Amino acid sequence: MISVVCVYNNEDILKVALLRSLQGQTATFQSVLLDNRDGRYKSAAQALNEGGRAATGDFIMFVHQDMWLASDTWLEEAETILRTLPDLAVAGVAGMSSAGRHWYERMKFSISGFGLDERAEVGRVHKPEEVQTLDECLLLVPRHVFERLEFDETGFDGWDCYGSDYCLSAKQMGLRVCVVPLPCSHCTSRALYSIWQFKGLSKYQERLYRKHKANYKRIYTWMGTISCMDLRLRSLMRVVGPPYLSLFPNVLVLIRKELAGCESALDLGCGYHSALRVCDIPFSVGVDLYQPPLLESRRVGTHTQYLLGDIMRIAFKPRSFDAVIATEVLEHLPADQGVTLLRRMEEWATRKVLITTPNGYLEQEAYDNNPLQEHLSGWKPDDLRRLGFQVRGTGGLKVLRGDKGRIKYPPVFLWERISDLTQPLVYRFPKLAYQLMAIKLIAEAEPRPW
Repeated sequence: MISVVCVYNNEDILKVALLRSLQGQTATFQSVLLDNRDGRYKSAAQALNEGGRAATGDFIMFVHQDMWLASDTWLEEAETILRTLPDLAVAGVAGMSSAGRHWYERMKFSISGFGLDERAEVGRVHKPEEVQTLDECLLLVPRHVFERLEFDETGFDGWDCYGSDYCLSAKQMGLRVCVVPLPCSHCTSRALYSIWQFKGLSKYQERLYRKHKANYKRIYTWMGTISCMDLRLRSLMRVVGPPYLSLFPNVLVLIRKELAGCESALDLGCGYHSALRVCDIPFSVGVDLYQPPLLESRRVGTHTQYLLGDIMRIAFKPRSFDAVIATEVLEHLPADQGVTLLRRMEEWATRKVLITTPNGYLEQEAYDNNPLQEHLSGWKPDDLRRLGFQVRGTGGLKVLRGDKGRIKYPPVFLWERISDLTQPLVYRFPKLAYQLMAIKLIAEAEPRPW
């Protein structure tokens, strides 16, 4: 039997994600839920150790509240796999190996690939594979191992790096750390932020490195590589990051600024990582034709309401939303349909229409098993100006980008910063930009129907 241990601080997310995916499980399991809405637990290690001690199953699953198990036989299959792995300390669904030159060669995972660079697909596992560390979203530990090795509450008295520490400590005991082929989803918006923006992460990465540097010159984790040089760079970014984003804003910062003050929004082709996640908008509706990313977005609670449907066929009353947005959508439509969509967006908005799209045609085929990802048109600044839009450039200079919009020169970190430095230029001269952001102000012609 597997004991499911989860510390949660949002009951709504817990219910719509983890608990809903546990409802139909074919295997018997023990549920140990630790309520942290009042902040009684000061660290993940403290909470999970308490839950682990209460566990009675042969295996303990330490899992985040926003995890979704992909099938009703998930726990049954997990237990079968775990019993075949001798000397196992901990298994998970996302981890990093030390083998491989590039980050995407080191990734090993069975979680949903939403938002992952398609180069990383080589890391999708079809059998258990050993790794250096695991992501903490889901950890499966044999109970007899947990009885010998608990999470370090002293060194990791917060909410980061406790899982990586557990993996490295277990390896010092001669035990194995593996990623196992158990499909699931992590319903999180973490991908919208840079590593340096996670409060507390750097502190615990430094502690992790100090504790294990005698055995590992470089520690590979799902949240980035940790070495002496990496820590120095992140320490610098913590200081310069906020003013850096102010001087060289990315598209999310620009969108948040444009939508400030809006109380409602319609997000067409919302996908799974909507830009509205970084905006303070009380009411929003997300629409997408492809169900998997829509369900992913629903589980993380990005929008107030959701519609599964074709954005070219849905209808709303005129002036229904303060803002209507379509980020990275126009290029997936033939040009004539794109023009029609923009006109309909203007009818539905009371204040603003906002779109983002690549500058010109950018070749892209379907991926993520989603045929709708193919690009069917290209848009230039003058095309949007003729339709009455103000056009700004984002994403830095277009000449720095290659296949699928990736930075084309090594080292990527350096050229990404150079691209950032060109942002003020391309903002004013969008013909030079990789990406376009277009805004149209709407004069409110009649009262809102709501």
